[in-house]
Amino acid sequence: MAKLKSHAAHIPISHRGLLYLMLATLPILAAALLIAATPALSQDIPTMAAPEAHEKALKGEILLIDVRTPEEWKQTGVPTSAHAITMHQDGPKFLSSLLSAAGGNAKMPVAVICRTGNRTSALVGPLQKAGFPNVINVIEGVVGGPRGPGWKTRGMPLRKWTKDDKGPELAAQ
Repeated sequence: MAKLKSHAAHIPISHRGLLYLMLATLPILAAALLIAATPALSQDIPTMAAPEAHEKALKGEILLIDVRTPEEWKQTGVPTSAHAITMHQDGPKFLSSLLSAAGGNAKMPVAVICRTGNRTSALVGPLQKAGFPNVINVIEGVVGGPRGPGWKTRGMPLRKWTKDDKGPELAAQ
């Protein structure tokens, strides 16, 4: 039997192929397990594009909430059909503001929008657990990203945000 130079020289040649195959497939197996354990956005989280969210908010079919920070609102403005309620505040205060905007109806469909759709993807589940069963992610966000061009890029209407923001300009539409 020929002697092969290998760090696995102590393993019989007939088993080396199997060992190398197992080692080669280990990263693929790990990736498959990770993917299987991670919920897919499109399967578990209801999503909506910006134009549909705007249209439904104008009709009163959904409550649209811009959850970004006041600094972000100052930079880009706020979608005219959205309530500006930042998720970056005390949790009970955020939930209370959300419930107030929904007129006390936690079952009302609520569409959440952030900058690119990432924060709102993570926010949907906690809102559902907090008693808002009909939460939708506006997947492309205000400025867009890999899941869509975004509210601003589409040229959709925005309003200037101030500390005295009065909410959506639904009557103006």
